[in-house]
This record gives sequence, C-alpha cells and structure tokens, in this order.
Amino acid sequence: MKNIKHILLFLLLFHNSIFSQQTVRLCEGDTSQNFSVPMTFGSTYNWTIDNQSIATINNGNGTNHILVDLNNSGFCWLYIEETNSNLCVGKDSILIEVYAKPSPYIYDYGNAILCEGDFMTLISDSIYTSQLWSNGLDTDTIMVFDDGNYFLEVTDTNGCKNISNSIDVYFYSTPNADFWIDGICLESETNLIDSSTITSGNIVSWIWDLGDGFYNTGPEVTHYYSDVGLYNVSLIINTEFGCKDSIVRPIQIFHIPEADFEFFPYSASTLFPDIYFTNLSQNSIPILWDFGDGSNTMINNPSHVFSYPGIHEVTLYVSDTNNCFDSVSKKITVFYDFILYVPNTFTPNKDGKNEIFIPKGFRMDEYDDYTFLIYDRWGEIVFLTNDINEGWDGENAISGKYAWTILINDELGEIRKKVGEVMVIK
Repeated sequence: MKNIKHILLFLLLFHNSIFSQQTVRLCEGDTSQNFSVPMTFGSTYNWTIDNQSIATINNGNGTNHILVDLNNSGFCWLYIEETNSNLCVGKDSILIEVYAKPSPYIYDYGNAILCEGDFMTLISDSIYTSQLWSNGLDTDTIMVFDDGNYFLEVTDTNGCKNISNSIDVYFYSTPNADFWIDGICLESETNLIDSSTITSGNIVSWIWDLGDGFYNTGPEVTHYYSDVGLYNVSLIINTEFGCKDSIVRPIQIFHIPEADFEFFPYSASTLFPDIYFTNLSQNSIPILWDFGDGSNTMINNPSHVFSYPGIHEVTLYVSDTNNCFDSVSKKITVFYDFILYVPNTFTPNKDGKNEIFIPKGFRMDEYDDYTFLIYDRWGEIVFLTNDINEGWDGENAISGKYAWTILINDELGEIRKKVGEVMVIK
C-alpha cells in the first residue's frame, strides 16, 4: 500500500496471499489522506474502515486509490480486499493511529489600552516542539510594538500542527505636548495656550502646573504672577484613551516699566493752546501719546496744540525691551477765552450806517447758551434775544444811554456775564 506522505506495503498474490501489517500515525483533522495499493488491470477493490467515528472514506472506493478523512483521535483499521479478473481475492489491512491536534492558546500581558511607545507581551500557554508566531518569531513569548493580528502556529511531539487563537493589537496615538506663552510681565496677565498635536483622536484634558504653587486646567489659562523671577511651567495632556504626554518650559517674569510725564504750562486756553510734554519714563520708550482729542504721536517729547476748550485726558503708553507695557494718564484743561467786542454807540437813523447794535466775539457759535438783553434808563427790558446772529435795531428807542447784559454758558459749562452801556444817537 502506498500513501503520498507514507509508504505502506501490501503484498498481494492472487493464488497465495501474504498478509503484511503496518501502523501509520496521523493527526486529527487532516483531510483527504491518500491510501493506495499497486493497480492490477482487471481487479476490483473494496476498502472498509472498522470505526467510522475515527476516519471515513472520502472518495475513491472501488479503485486502488482512496482519500480518507480523519475525524477524531483514536485507532481504527483500514481494510483492503482486491478481486482480480480470475476472481482470486487478496486482503490486507493497516492500523491508523490518529493523534489529537494541539490546542495552543495565547494571551496578552500588560495594559488593556495601549498607546504609541508602549508594548504588549504575548505569551504561549505551553512549550511545543516548534512554534512560529505570525510576525515570524519562534520564541515562547514575544513583545509587540505594532498594530496587527497576532497568532501562533505550533507543532507537538507527534508532529501534529495547529494554530492558536488570535489577538488584535491596536496602539492609540500618543499626543505631542506643547504650548506657547503670551505675556511675561508682572502685574499683567500671562496667557498659556496649548499647541499640542495628535495624529488621531482627541486631547480631552489639560493639567497646568504654573510653577508658583498654583494649578489650572483647560486648553488655555490666564494667570497673574505675583513676583518677578523664573518659573518652570509644566503641561500634562491626556487623550480620550488615556494616552498622555507632558512638557516643562521655563518662563521669566519681568518688571513692568513705569510710565510718567510732565507738561507745561499746566493749562491752556483757546488763545494760547500750546502744551509742551516731557517723557519721564525710565528704561522704556514711548510707543504712543494720545492727546484725548483724536490726535496722537510717537515723538519722545512732543508739543501739542489743543483746538478746543475742555478737559482733555492725555495718555502716554510705553514699552521696554521685554515688551512689557505701562501707561499713565493726566488731565489738561483748556479754558475758553471769553472775547467779545461790543460797540459803545450806534445810530439807528436809517442812513444805512451803524444801524444794528450787535456783539461780535470769538467762537460764539460754540456757546451752549446765549442771552443778550438791553435795558432803558428805568431798568425795563427793551430787547432780548438768544440768537447770536440777532441784534437790536433801536427802532422805537429815543436817543440816550442804554445798559446791556450778555450771559453765556460756554463749552466747559461755565456761566459768563458781561455788562456795559451803549449810546443811541438818532
């Protein structure tokens, strides 16, 4: 009898039968095992197995070559009966011993959640004659650093092979911690802003150690340092899968400059509106003068002409070499000059000359309120107007002296009053 993997000897003579017995050892689960005897022209062949639970004939019965499936471990006999063309019968048999296949099992040892940079240990449940992992290693235990599906193929002492269970290994992305700093000046806010990156997944927590005993959380925090000095700021980040990273970065907090200035004169008026400024700030440079009237400059010691009366808040902004800033504001009052020209005589005689008695003044159109009154010698009001463009025509007046009063409320809210006399000549 001849097998593709094994050589079994059956000697069959049609007049005399010589029985030869052998044992073949195979593995459970092997399918389509080949068994055969030399073919004789005109012969018929009948194969039988005494224990169908161990092995069954898959194909070829009636010929000299059959295929046998091995179903379970154990022993069974395979019989062959050959009848030649002369009806002579020859018989033989072989004992098939079927070994159970090994049942390797692998398990993992380590963290349930893996992050980039971690590793997982995979272990075989036993020692076999030979073993080969799916990544090509042949050791009992392997350390896994990459994603993949891992399993183990083993061969036992009977030469039987089998493949273990498989384990899927996946490594979650590890973030790369980083942050940047905005603001390094005392008494000013320092903003710490997360700039960490991750290839997949999300960063879900941020823990800041601000280096001065304070802690905070979130992707962006604001802190005020109480003293100058060097602080080691650390950031710890975590993803939704627990993968983490951290970074420590020193931060130097500097004094802020002290802005100051003086000006001369201490007040101005609409007739004398010039103010001269001197920068008194130390270890800094002016970055802007804001004069409070819509104009500004970057000159170190400027002068300025204030076009309008009022209280102007002048602010100086300065910066030092560490980009630390300070500012100072001072108020300057620009007074209104009450300048009026009022004639002392007018002649309303209809000759076309000097017919209207009306005051003329500086910035009269800027008055918040205006009243012009004229009284006769008995104190009676003969003329009243609130219109700066309206004057007295003296039409019903008789020649003589008349008193006048002007009341205004200027741009600073101050009430001003002027009085005088005018001679009416007709």
